[in-house]
Amino acid sequence: MILFFPVLSFYRVLMKNILFTAIIFFGTFSLDFVKRAKKFLILSGAVTIFLNWLDYFLQSDALDLVFSYSFFFYNLFIVVFMVRHIAKSEKVNITIIINSINGYLLIGILGAVLLAMSEILQKLIYHLDTGAINFAWGAAQGFHDYLYFSFITLTTCGYGDATPASALAKSLTIVIAIAGQLYLTILIAMLVGKYLSSSKE
Repeated sequence: MILFFPVLSFYRVLMKNILFTAIIFFGTFSLDFVKRAKKFLILSGAVTIFLNWLDYFLQSDALDLVFSYSFFFYNLFIVVFMVRHIAKSEKVNITIIINSINGYLLIGILGAVLLAMSEILQKLIYHLDTGAINFAWGAAQGFHDYLYFSFITLTTCGYGDATPASALAKSLTIVIAIAGQLYLTILIAMLVGKYLSSSKE
């Protein structure tokens, strides 16, 4: 999604919905969840997929906001379980490394969803069409712009071609930047500690 979504043009909205559906579907079966968590994931995932496609056909800001909340909390649940799975594992193997990478990428996607939600909230509550992010090339054209901004913030690249415009977007930018750094430092320390303890054994 991160590599190919920004370069798609005509079918970008359709591709976003297909990719979000894939993320939700595979996220449900990504880890060995306990039965209660698995049931919750299946139910919330089904609701989120339904809202995703309903919003695609009806194209409503309010429905887009409801879907964004559902998608955000569903994936936040997945990230928390991934981190718990990594923390509980005794050894570092390929599955643990892949889960670590997936968790980081999901944080970037969650940041993009939060930024898109902030713009929808501005439209619905404050009736502002100014946009949450200022881009050098003008207003945001869609979710791919929020995805780009989220990842340059998460990775602390900060090219300067995009800046937060609203107070909410500025707060979210801080949250995304801190989340990216905390995730990396804590996870790397955890993985190195597990690797060293297993190599000593």
